[in-house]
Amino acid sequence: MNDHPLRIEVLVNSPGPHDQVRIREPFKALQQQGLDCRIHERPFRFSSCIRPHSLVIWQRPLPESRQRQWEHLQWLRERGCLLLTEWDDHPDLFPEPIQTPLRAIALAPLQLCHALHTSSPRLANALRPLQPLALVLENSIAQLPPLDLAKHTRPPLRLLIANQNRSGEHQAISQALAEWAKADPSLQLVVIGDRALAQRLPAHQLEFHPTLPYQHYRAVLASCQIALLPLEATEANACKTPIKLLECAAASVATVCGPGLYSLWAPAGVTRLVTGLEQVVPEARSLAENPAERRGLVARAHSWVGQQWQLQGQLPWRLWLYQELWRRRRAVDARLVERINAYPAL
Repeated sequence: MNDHPLRIEVLVNSPGPHDQVRIREPFKALQQQGLDCRIHERPFRFSSCIRPHSLVIWQRPLPESRQRQWEHLQWLRERGCLLLTEWDDHPDLFPEPIQTPLRAIALAPLQLCHALHTSSPRLANALRPLQPLALVLENSIAQLPPLDLAKHTRPPLRLLIANQNRSGEHQAISQALAEWAKADPSLQLVVIGDRALAQRLPAHQLEFHPTLPYQHYRAVLASCQIALLPLEATEANACKTPIKLLECAAASVATVCGPGLYSLWAPAGVTRLVTGLEQVVPEARSLAENPAERRGLVARAHSWVGQQWQLQGQLPWRLWLYQELWRRRRAVDARLVERINAYPAL
């Protein structure tokens, strides 16, 4: 069974800030540990970038048709490869321009592969009707800067709202944010990505950025003292990972979170959790008025990330999973064939 050692080909189909944590940081770290692993940018030709007998991890594939996905899968199987579809969000949460073509091909990338390579146990369970086999590799922090409590004693207060695809949550808190800004002329509102939210806030207190490259985003994050992470409590949102909270904690930024997702992950004392969106801004104002409490929250959150969420600590487990999957590749491929034969409509 060891006639072909493990080697990995990673296909980046959807480049952007989101691929840094899911793809580039972990696989570059594995490269540095000596794993034979290559990262390919689109556009890519299978014949020129995929070696026979490789573990292929394809990030967010979006083939032109279901038949095309089938052809990709068979081409890889004929060359002794396993295909994992890297999928890190519930399909219901993708923007409409992505959702529509995915639904048109009946979510073929999730079904027509050997297994999913995904980010949370809850997401793996939600996708189980489409694909019963999944490797769950949670997001983690590759770079943990030193704890910075001093910035919480330095004015002005910089408040960050940098969530992607949360227009409903942002709209729900926008009036309270504008009222806070009016009451405190020194407050600086830092918004990344959501132009509609930015237009509802006073321009003279606003610092707006379009979606940023990942390292630039982390730099802007580190310049702030408080971040708002509003998220509705839905099943699709519960399938997310707490990466925004982890990034804030690593950057010594205090957070107000919820009502969805974060209570499933965060221990007591690392963030302010809310049970309704109407509480987000009042809780943030309370934190702004209590710098000593804010520093305690930040210190505990930074320690939590350092102890439990650093990429370096995850690497041995990640490598073991890939090695075990590759060792069992013939059984995994046989299971795929059985599933296809049992459900010819696939």
